[in-house]
Amino acid sequence: MKLLYLFIPLAFLLSLNTYAQDGREISGTVQDSTGATLPGTTVQLLTGADSTTVITNAKGGFVFNPVKVNQFSLVVRSIGYQAIKRRFILNADNKAVTLAPIVLKTETYMLNTVTIADVNPVKLKEDTVEFNADAYKVRDNAPVEDVLKKLPGVDVDKDGNVTAQGKNVTKVRVNGKDFFGGDLKTATKNLPADIVQNIQIIDDYGDQANLTGVKTGEPDKVLNITIKQSKNYGYFGQASVGGGKDAIPGIASDKEGNRFVAQANVFSFNGDRQLAFLGNLNNTNTNLFSFGGGGPRGGGPGGPPGGRNSSSANGITTARSFGFNYRDSWGKKITAYGSYSFADNSVFTSNNTIQNNLSPANPSTSTQNSSQNDENLNHRFNFNIEYKPDTVNYIKITPTFAYAKVNSTQNGNSSLVNNAETISNYDFNTLSNSSEPNYGANILFNHRFNGHGRNFSANVGAGSYSINKYQNPVYTYIEGAANAPLNQFINTNSRTDSIGTTLSFLQPISKRGYLELHYAYHYAHTTADKLTDTLADNGNREQYDLLSNNYTSSFITNRFGLNYRFIEKKYNYTLGVVAQPSVLRGQSSMAGTSTNISMFNFAPNARFIYNFSRNQSLSLNYNGSSSQPTYTELQPVTDFSNASYPVQGNPDLKPEFNNNLSIRYNKFNFESGNVFFSNFSFTKTDNKIVANTINYPKVYAPDSKLAGSILTQYLNADGYYSASGFYVFAKPWEKRKYNLFFIGNVSYNNNVSYISNVAADTYQMTTEKNIAKNLVLSQGVRFRVSIADVIDAEASTSYSINKSNNSISQANINNNFRMLNLGLNGKNYVWKNWTLSYDYSKVLYYGYTGATNPNILNTYIERRFLKQNIGTLRLSAMDVFNQNTGYTSTQSGSYVTQTNSNRLGRYYLLTFTLKLQKFAGKRPAMGGPGGPPPGGGPGGPPPF
Repeated sequence: MKLLYLFIPLAFLLSLNTYAQDGREISGTVQDSTGATLPGTTVQLLTGADSTTVITNAKGGFVFNPVKVNQFSLVVRSIGYQAIKRRFILNADNKAVTLAPIVLKTETYMLNTVTIADVNPVKLKEDTVEFNADAYKVRDNAPVEDVLKKLPGVDVDKDGNVTAQGKNVTKVRVNGKDFFGGDLKTATKNLPADIVQNIQIIDDYGDQANLTGVKTGEPDKVLNITIKQSKNYGYFGQASVGGGKDAIPGIASDKEGNRFVAQANVFSFNGDRQLAFLGNLNNTNTNLFSFGGGGPRGGGPGGPPGGRNSSSANGITTARSFGFNYRDSWGKKITAYGSYSFADNSVFTSNNTIQNNLSPANPSTSTQNSSQNDENLNHRFNFNIEYKPDTVNYIKITPTFAYAKVNSTQNGNSSLVNNAETISNYDFNTLSNSSEPNYGANILFNHRFNGHGRNFSANVGAGSYSINKYQNPVYTYIEGAANAPLNQFINTNSRTDSIGTTLSFLQPISKRGYLELHYAYHYAHTTADKLTDTLADNGNREQYDLLSNNYTSSFITNRFGLNYRFIEKKYNYTLGVVAQPSVLRGQSSMAGTSTNISMFNFAPNARFIYNFSRNQSLSLNYNGSSSQPTYTELQPVTDFSNASYPVQGNPDLKPEFNNNLSIRYNKFNFESGNVFFSNFSFTKTDNKIVANTINYPKVYAPDSKLAGSILTQYLNADGYYSASGFYVFAKPWEKRKYNLFFIGNVSYNNNVSYISNVAADTYQMTTEKNIAKNLVLSQGVRFRVSIADVIDAEASTSYSINKSNNSISQANINNNFRMLNLGLNGKNYVWKNWTLSYDYSKVLYYGYTGATNPNILNTYIERRFLKQNIGTLRLSAMDVFNQNTGYTSTQSGSYVTQTNSNRLGRYYLLTFTLKLQKFAGKRPAMGGPGGPPPGGGPGGPPPF
């Protein structure tokens, strides 16, 4: 049998050589009725019982070589055009023939009887990359996530997070409308792939930009999923239930060692009306929704990393969640859509952290071991009403509400060592709870004048965001001075009310030129009250005025812009200028300080798009924007909720101003199927808010509270910049049965910080500026095999470097972390209804203290049964080798950390899944109300 496999390709090559000896070359072009060529068109040559198929190149050309017969037929098909079949009779000689151009007519209705031999997998538009889902085959009832994993330039990690062209995808839409408020995983993990027509990756500049066509600022990456018209009438439902056991009962926080899962989803499509219900209950680290957090920027740069990652990767999560999504047309002029999501999750996390603190005179190392239990409660509601009373007016109203509540308990040990001397060593136990209501509304109005291209739009929004937080940190000192109060009761109440408006007027000044006047106003008012009590020796609670404060701040920006947009067939550009005055006012009643800072920033604005062809494009974008300090960074009071790393705000901080440049180049080759995506971005920040970490000696007479601690303060500094780049090259064979991917990422940050040292004898402070140049580099290779109903597998490897060089040299700090990742994952389909799935990864860590090199294998065997395979029984074994551990590193201008977190270990799970679906196949009526299309194209302003 092995010899047979060797002779087959040899015989094939010999047959090609023989065939070429007596054939002729047949070539031609395909174009539309306007004379424009049609690349990506399918041309099939029929000679009796034989056929050959090619795809036209970038110029619409095709070649068949050799053709041995004199009579043949050509069948020509292109999406959006009527398919045709033509008969040709040639002379009896063997000379090459160039056929007259073949002209296709625009298709005005769907041809249900046409079967397309191959599809055009990729379309490039100005701000959109569109993938035809039929070109990336997956098995019946597979989720959309399985299709995403095959798309070039798109990456899906083990937690379901999606990146596209090197950037995080932040929102998902279905048929151009937000789905579950844009929550990505609700669609990618639950929608069945076989109802999807295409998947779009969009650089979205917002609704107002899509209406006017003038796009400035930094876009969001948005995923838009388009449902097949034949699937717009019907329903799909799936329910799963399962149970299992840990391999070693009693691991992590689950004393019984039992695993369970119960989930259900129902999708109903009835033309414009779309309903979705989702529910999930499990303790297998599967989160149904991703609730984003607002508010301040997490922990300060002087202490351990801020927010804990709540994804299923770290910790043990018990998730309870459900949600509802609605979309419908209320008559011919109104479209309404919205969702409600709820989650009640319990999370247990244990962390071991080593942090090396930079200091020219007193370098120190802290270690912290902790365990934490969180109870997270989340509600999220959003709704959208789009009203289009006529052909020239459009109104969109969007109310939103979110509520988050967290109850946490944390305990552990922390120690700080300086030159082999223990500065502090203490146990801590912290109880905290917080609630964060967040609500607002937005109104968008657009009016298109009767004149060609003249347009006016107004966007008004208002909102309120609050944090009500209680903390009770209790410290038990084992060694070293007790600097922080041993028992604190900290109540923090902050509220930010904001209102803003954006006005845009677009005026055509030539056949292809437009002038836009742009004005934006934003006002944010923050009140932050912090009250700290301590437990006195007599057992009474007493207010600690030095750690308490009432602080208010207001941040006002006015943004004036003038843009000129020019549109040609192959290119368009926008040139403009922006002037942005801003005022930051703050006042601390207890500290007796006030702030009044006025800034004026002036920056050009530029955007250039060049479409070399339908399959090759280049874009450049530059913009400037400002950001205000958080109240934590402004509030002039010391926070001792972390005894070793207190934080103190600076009321004299100025707002940051960012200058952003991005370049993107995409190319798709119709003939070979090769795909190349790349992007580059650069950011330079003026008045960057940076940390000044002050290292205090073990004994500090002027203020004993600071003795032995590392205090973080904030300053403004220039000199910060960052750059990042990404590329992916995909090479397919045999209609994408085999794919080779080369993927690379690089980022470089020139971080700025200040490091101060207080002398132990004189208490004098010296300060040095530190420049931390951080390089993160990753290169990966993947090879995927995808043969329908046989195998769908991918082998991958990647090597990554995280390295930092500091202008302040530290011999005791390792700043070179590297990882080698090896992986093999896939599914083998055997005996028609059996599936064997495997996901193996091997990680080799270099530079991490005490790191192991885990082998992670997740596998399952699955059997489909019942009529139409609606039932599935699956036996899973997760983390077969019981080595699931996670290591991460963080580097800044003040410290280098590495963290080891617990993850869900080995367990077995048996699940039963029932899937029901029925689609009428009725074609919905064309047209209907709607808002601005996702991503607008280069055709110019007003997309009405």
